[in-house]
Amino acid sequence: MKKMNIFHIAAEGLEDFRQVAAQAKELGATHMMVGDLPRSRWMWEQDLTDPYPNWSMGHAQLFKLVCPPQLSAYLPQEHIRQCFELVKARCEILREYGLRPALFSNEPFWLPEKAYRDHPKWRGARCDHPRRSRKPYYSPNIDNPEVLSMYRYAMRELVRETGIEFFRFMSNDSGGGISFSSGTYCGPNGPSSSRAVTMADRICGFMDALSEGAREGGVEAIIHFNSDIPFKAVEESIGAVWPRLKENQIVNGRDKDGHHPISSISDLGAPREPVKKLPRTVQFARFLLEAEKQSRPIVLFDVPRSDFEEAFLCMKLARERKLEDITDAYALLKECAVAVAGHAGASRLVDAWEAMDEGFSHLSHTGLDLIMYGCQHQRWINRPFLLFPEELSPEEKRYYRAFQFQAMGETEADDLMNLQGIEGARGFTSAFLINETMQKAIGSMKKAVCLLESIQADGKTQPDPAKLNLLILRIRAEICFFENVRNAVRFQELKDRTDRETPPVLSLRWPTRNDSRIEEFQNITRDEIENTYELMEILDGHLEEILRCVSPEEEDIFVYSTEFIKQLKWKAETMLDHMDDGKRVYETHNI
Repeated sequence: MKKMNIFHIAAEGLEDFRQVAAQAKELGATHMMVGDLPRSRWMWEQDLTDPYPNWSMGHAQLFKLVCPPQLSAYLPQEHIRQCFELVKARCEILREYGLRPALFSNEPFWLPEKAYRDHPKWRGARCDHPRRSRKPYYSPNIDNPEVLSMYRYAMRELVRETGIEFFRFMSNDSGGGISFSSGTYCGPNGPSSSRAVTMADRICGFMDALSEGAREGGVEAIIHFNSDIPFKAVEESIGAVWPRLKENQIVNGRDKDGHHPISSISDLGAPREPVKKLPRTVQFARFLLEAEKQSRPIVLFDVPRSDFEEAFLCMKLARERKLEDITDAYALLKECAVAVAGHAGASRLVDAWEAMDEGFSHLSHTGLDLIMYGCQHQRWINRPFLLFPEELSPEEKRYYRAFQFQAMGETEADDLMNLQGIEGARGFTSAFLINETMQKAIGSMKKAVCLLESIQADGKTQPDPAKLNLLILRIRAEICFFENVRNAVRFQELKDRTDRETPPVLSLRWPTRNDSRIEEFQNITRDEIENTYELMEILDGHLEEILRCVSPEEEDIFVYSTEFIKQLKWKAETMLDHMDDGKRVYETHNI
């Protein structure tokens, strides 16, 4: 298998894509991913009360780029045209630099229900998350010849127009699913007509249809199909099909010879959003070291963006040396820091990167992506923490309730710890451990801020002042999100051990200090109110530089509105208006 260095670099518009393509070429890329597409809001707008399609709206499904004639009545043609034109424009830019395009997709991906009502034999596995969807979603049945012909058609037309020659498909997550696989959220399921089909026949038949379609379009495409999703059990039945694969086919990391030809630098272990462009320089250097050690023919590089583009610098400097151990990685970091901050600030910059890496490591130790699942998907960051949230009117809740990843009703939506179909952190021990972990993460990030502020203040050779100031603001905003996680967990733990039905005893005894929960309530809510005002101050004048925000009409569960600061203000003031709610449930002090 030929050597391939496949880069994924998020770009803001075609001109930015052109610039990063030029840099990728200089850094040794052979291919670039071209599938970052506009979010397919039409999927959600079929039923805005159902949050589940939000998971799938950002993927580059094949039928989102090429619509087979059989599906033209069921899919939005103008949106498909816009997405395909964007991909073709990117591919044209890559040709100018001698690069080839690659695509990440999610297949077989669900189709609108009307398609299955009209064509019952197309209905494959139920693939939604039953705790977070209000109705079933089904992927196409890839044992059905008509379905396979649509996939063959889409691949043929796609590669004929674009020349894409590397595909990485995921499945059994985010709206894709395989019949009778153990990995779908609903468990093994599928059409009865397919029950006797072996998994090898199913997967290899699908892979052959994709390969044949690409070949008909003039490309011998390398296709990697992956159903192994982190946190889920390994898909043994799908992974076992490798002996039947053909040339240029890879399933769950293995090719026809049983080799593992792909290594991936794709998960830097920290939330990419909502705060944008936070550098993960230390972890990226470690991943470059690991890629050097593995020396596999196909390497996928997810290159993170940042104000100083540290990842580009690291890769450029790494090409001039051989990385053999961690000391080489840190020598690389020091040289990168000199290029950014000069010799006067380099040591402190490396220490700041290390402190940030430490902070993100602490965050990962919670075992949950609480920034995404909590701050974003449950809108912890901009919803008020109240003992009686049900007393807010639907109109008062609307600005955050509409964008919670909730499907099972208002009681669950009011519970801060009802996350992703699981209880994120329940009870004192869990809350204690997460609180301790987040305190350490916050301490590390504050250390990074102090180091960067010392570079900013010393007046010696330093990084671009505007970029340095923005980086400091980004980290301070991230600290506010960390504080929000800590406060949400503490607040719900307190609420869970609060009787909200029985009025508190008001003893005549003086002095009285019988219930410490009133102090906890006051302190937690005060902490979160002040954290909210701190975030408002940081974002003032810099909102869209720091957070990925969209217009109110485009807001969804994965992205905030440009009215975010106004929402934070309402949150803080609502919590202040409800500070006396504690007296309704806790015995107050009289000291």
